[in-house]
Amino acid sequence: MSALIFRAFVAITLVLSPVLACAQGMRAVARVNDDAITDFELNQRIVFAVRSAGMQDSPDMHQRLSAQILRQMIDEKLQIQHAKGLGVAVTESEINQRVAEVERGAGMARGQFRQYVQSIGVPYDVAVQQMQAGLAWAKIVRRRVRPQVEVSDAEIDDALSRIRTNVGKTESRVAEIFVPIDKVEQADDAKRSADRVVEQLKRGAPFAALAQQFSQGATAQSGGDLGWILPGSLDPALDAALDKLPLRQASDPIRTPAGFHILFAIDRRQFASARPDDVRLNLVQLTLALPVNASPEETSRATAEAQKAMTATRQCNDLHAQARQLKGATAGDLTGVRAGDLAANRQMYEEIPRLAPGGTAGPFRVAEGLQIVSLCGKEGTSGLPTRDVISQQILLQKLEAAGRRYMREMRRVATIEIKKS
Repeated sequence: MSALIFRAFVAITLVLSPVLACAQGMRAVARVNDDAITDFELNQRIVFAVRSAGMQDSPDMHQRLSAQILRQMIDEKLQIQHAKGLGVAVTESEINQRVAEVERGAGMARGQFRQYVQSIGVPYDVAVQQMQAGLAWAKIVRRRVRPQVEVSDAEIDDALSRIRTNVGKTESRVAEIFVPIDKVEQADDAKRSADRVVEQLKRGAPFAALAQQFSQGATAQSGGDLGWILPGSLDPALDAALDKLPLRQASDPIRTPAGFHILFAIDRRQFASARPDDVRLNLVQLTLALPVNASPEETSRATAEAQKAMTATRQCNDLHAQARQLKGATAGDLTGVRAGDLAANRQMYEEIPRLAPGGTAGPFRVAEGLQIVSLCGKEGTSGLPTRDVISQQILLQKLEAAGRRYMREMRRVATIEIKKS
């Protein structure tokens, strides 16, 4: 252990020791049905939120964030309780996958997120519990809310008609931090919470980090990224603010009937100018299982089989037949894959979008083994989104609104007691 790492380890230990020492005297600051939230747990979450978001850490900041973080923890407790009641479980592999996504998004190496959390003086379990609640809630929404939400052809037609009228206009890629107002009497508290976020943004805290910790919108886990937004797509108050917002700057809190929104203009471009990364690809993918530690002989044998399958492929659906003939091979359809999303594998990104329909590329080395990919078709080359993409956008908007209503009902029927300081 290097002297630097050792000193860091000692510093973290000294920071945590007094807190751990008094853990036996933990006081409940809230009770959610039959579960308590202790002052120790609340303090750990505040430390995690402040330090991971790059905020100025001080006793005053802890005091100011206490009520806001406690409300988030109460919601998370309700989500986990409700998930258990529905028999919804979050697996260790799902947690690991979410951690891997965070690491990729932050440019971290594998396993570095755990080290980072511990380096800021927070037990790794604190971060995991927050992820568990988010994953559980996503499953609840899919099971209980999604079946009640439909997108009609008329809605898609109307959206497509509005989109065509916007050809040539400027669209903005926008990120958002959302602080909801569930009851009228909570409006002042919500405004104070939003003002604190803006204050930290002005002090240089990263927008995406603050969104992940404090936004209660559906895009929080992705740093608040709403994607590309056309004029007229948002609430009129948000549209008006976005139109005047300079690039790479955040807005002041904007009030809508749902709550307060802080917008950040990431980028701007002319709408419907075709961009290669935005083209949607319909693919068939064949995977030949191959362990990560495969020997050169195993790799050579699998590569020969993959190349033979490619030679026998004349159209994309031929890969399904090839998979049935190869031991240990599987095939599946991938619809609407955004070309830019292939960038994580440079070889795929460079070769697959250039294929003509029916063409095949590979083999590509991936974690699962060797992959062959055949292109069935392309959509969106005109720059206009496809009907499937529009349908998904409308669905996500409806799901977020329906999810907020479902969460309000969960709070209404729950027994929630917040202890006085």
